[in-house]
Amino acid sequence: MAISSVSSGGSIDVNDIVNKLMMAESRPFVAMQDKEKAYTAKLSAYGTLSGALGAFQTSVSGLADPTKFKTVGATSSESSVLTATAGKDTVKGSYSVNVTQMSQAQTLTSAGQASTTALIGSGAATTLTFEFGSITGGVLANGAYTGATFDQDATRSARTVTLDSSNNSLQGIRDAINKANVGVTATIISDGSASPNRLVLTSAQTGETSSMRIGVSGDPAIGSLLGYAADGTQNMTQNSAAQNTKLSINGVAISSPSNNVSEAIQGVTISALKVGTSTVNITSDSAGAKTAINSFIKSYNELNSTIAGLTTAPKASEGKGAGVLLGDATTRNLQSSLRKMFFTPVPGMDGDISSLSQLGVSFQPDGSLKLDSGKLQKAIDTNLDDVSKLLSTVGSTSDSLVSFVGSTTNSTVGTKNLSITQLATFGSATGSTAADTSITAGVNDQLSLTINGVTSNATLLPGNYTAASLVNHVQSIINGALGATGASATSGTGVTVKQENGIFTITSNKYGSTSKVGISGNGAASLLGTPTLVDGKDVAGTIGGAAATGSGQNLTGNAGSSSAGIQIQVTGGAIGERGTVNISKGVGAQFTELIDSFLNAKGTIPGKNAGINASLAEIAKQRAALNVRLTQTEKDLRRQYSSLDVTLSGMSSTSSFLAQQLASLSNLR
Repeated sequence: MAISSVSSGGSIDVNDIVNKLMMAESRPFVAMQDKEKAYTAKLSAYGTLSGALGAFQTSVSGLADPTKFKTVGATSSESSVLTATAGKDTVKGSYSVNVTQMSQAQTLTSAGQASTTALIGSGAATTLTFEFGSITGGVLANGAYTGATFDQDATRSARTVTLDSSNNSLQGIRDAINKANVGVTATIISDGSASPNRLVLTSAQTGETSSMRIGVSGDPAIGSLLGYAADGTQNMTQNSAAQNTKLSINGVAISSPSNNVSEAIQGVTISALKVGTSTVNITSDSAGAKTAINSFIKSYNELNSTIAGLTTAPKASEGKGAGVLLGDATTRNLQSSLRKMFFTPVPGMDGDISSLSQLGVSFQPDGSLKLDSGKLQKAIDTNLDDVSKLLSTVGSTSDSLVSFVGSTTNSTVGTKNLSITQLATFGSATGSTAADTSITAGVNDQLSLTINGVTSNATLLPGNYTAASLVNHVQSIINGALGATGASATSGTGVTVKQENGIFTITSNKYGSTSKVGISGNGAASLLGTPTLVDGKDVAGTIGGAAATGSGQNLTGNAGSSSAGIQIQVTGGAIGERGTVNISKGVGAQFTELIDSFLNAKGTIPGKNAGINASLAEIAKQRAALNVRLTQTEKDLRRQYSSLDVTLSGMSSTSSFLAQQLASLSNLR
């Protein structure tokens, strides 16, 4: 740069010169900012695209779920008498229903007490044991049975309530029973007599098998108040007997413990509301299928609209620039892959319906979808099973004792042979001698249990039993003790007790290698002698010739195999070849897999985002380096021009001196 002018003082404007030079040096910042804006805009656009894809994936999951395709619905001609709901296995038809009796819970009432807070008995530790079953035979008069028998419900666990000096009043007993949640509701009523306060116990369940038997171990005063057995001592009075709902369906008599009657008509639940008659009609119900398809089309069109906005061409006449993802390879690939799915045959389909176009789904010129509702309805009415198979993931087996449980996105479609080399079994303990059917408190009434890894203790009620009645009692007491630990006797943690010629077998209700029965205590030898313990086994076999892992009755194809993720349940049958399992992945599953390939952690869009973020990080590094260089450049320029300014100032002084000297010489002439 040439210095064309010098100030009158002989100096230059260093700041102005350096600032102008630094502006030129800073031009790379502008390019960096432009790149950064472009990258950030693309990152935001991919975020918008991912959000739209995620929303579409949610609607697609509705197609992949076969439970959404309910085949039938149920209606009642007299909804005040009963209502009805139908499941997917229900057969269409019309059924005449006549309700003649409603279910009822047993209610027992204690003798009257003068006060609700007065202490009853000595306060000694006392255990109330509630068992449930049915009362048969005998005569009922004034709330008491004569000559009746009590048959314990082996499917229900005995439950216990503990009383002591802190709760041995009528009010305390009521609260203890309700807090223990034993399947009985306790209330206190006052009848206005001299001893008006009575404890009322009501079974929480209705039905003939929900009658109560109450054993009392401990304080005799509590036993005299609450002990109750229809086949023995009855210290409480029955106010209402346990009874079933009774009805007939097309003339066939049906009895149910509750007002909800399931499977009397296959797949149908009838809820009886009062005595009377009604007609239940089972008809096709396509609401689930239509809702899933309409949701799918709506969501696809929203995704299509989002993509169109991100890839729009520039319109100079409207002052609109190009979409951020115009020409983007990832977006083009996504669009192409999505549209291709509509024309790709569904693997494993063997029915009359094999494409979405047969359901009335078609493309419009703008790339959105249109649904012909009439065509869809016709397909649903004529072949809902094939519609379900086309849209959802469906599995089926050829063996009635083998059922399809599920599959994963890694599971391959097609028909695969099944081979079973071992059936699942239960763990058990079998006695060596006939059980002693006489139970004595403190002698042979205690059991220490470890069932499937859950430890508990149980106390049998004293008494003389038959082998059959003791079986029910032991099962009820053990399952009640397990239930008190938080374990569920109905979910595989409980036991089933049986006897043959007086020899007891206690069997875990759980299948598989974790199924084990351990029993000790002073009652164990009385019941089982020296028991034989057998641990359960998992099912074993292959799916499609590939290794599979058993867990209980479920067999799952191993990861990496041709049957990966396919799960079946083998509930019985023989060892050997067990038919086939067929897997078909419908449109829903295929779209899910496609979307997942773009959205999962290792998918296309996260990969693109990672690349963009890496570029932004590199720009940040370049900016930092440029800042360092410019800082140094500015220092160098200021140093150089400041030095030049000093030199020029010196030259200016010399020039003035010479001018004075020349002027002096002129005067000498």
